[in-house]
Amino acid sequence: MTFSLLSLALPGRPAEPAGVIVYDAETEELGVKLRRDWHQLASADDAEILSGMETHLKQLSSEMGATGAMEWLESTLSNVFQLSERNEVQSNALDFTLHQLYREHVPTPVKPFLTHIPRYSLRSAAGGFGEQIADPNEIAEWVEAPQDLRLSKDMFVCEVYGRSMEPVIPSGSMCVFRKFGAGSRNNKRVLVEDRSDPNNRYTLKVYHSQKSTSGEDGWAHQAIDLSPLNPEFPVLHLDADQDRYAVLAEFVCLL
Repeated sequence: MTFSLLSLALPGRPAEPAGVIVYDAETEELGVKLRRDWHQLASADDAEILSGMETHLKQLSSEMGATGAMEWLESTLSNVFQLSERNEVQSNALDFTLHQLYREHVPTPVKPFLTHIPRYSLRSAAGGFGEQIADPNEIAEWVEAPQDLRLSKDMFVCEVYGRSMEPVIPSGSMCVFRKFGAGSRNNKRVLVEDRSDPNNRYTLKVYHSQKSTSGEDGWAHQAIDLSPLNPEFPVLHLDADQDRYAVLAEFVCLL
């Protein structure tokens, strides 16, 4: 798998990082992610044209195939858009790699909850409950959200490591979560906190709950299971101690 960096070089202005293109020759896939704050970099007319560039490149790949589109880009782009040489990257997950490279190489202005959401310092395991390495309420950085994601102030990002939620959530993924409010948690991918252990506090799993009737409250949890997506890993069977475990947030998408 290779990647190339795309730069925007408008007349009279220095080149600006514009996006990332990831090419997988084995699967014939082409991933494209471009910045979206074109109005900050160009005139209104140019910004309108530039805003359609990502869609155009994806359509080009669909029509010509990934190899054809990549060769066309390398032979054509040289003026306003400039494409770097291909760089090797070791990965078998194109979308994950694309977003990771974009965050690394394309800085963009932060607009909280309009274009960016906070990444907290906590890390969650995708196995058992994982280590807590920092204040979970500390904002480490603001991260650009996917363009088609409708943002709200109850959203945040954290890193998930471990293989139990593969192939949907690779180890090392940055994941978007929405803080959990009212409603059923059953069969949802949720971030769970174990409040009894200050060092191993968080895990991401599929939530399953069995309930029984209770004379006082009407119902009570009888059993709580946290299930992995990867069958190589065991189900976590939790006791129904409502004070020990807390469902903090629901998984929304990979970043």
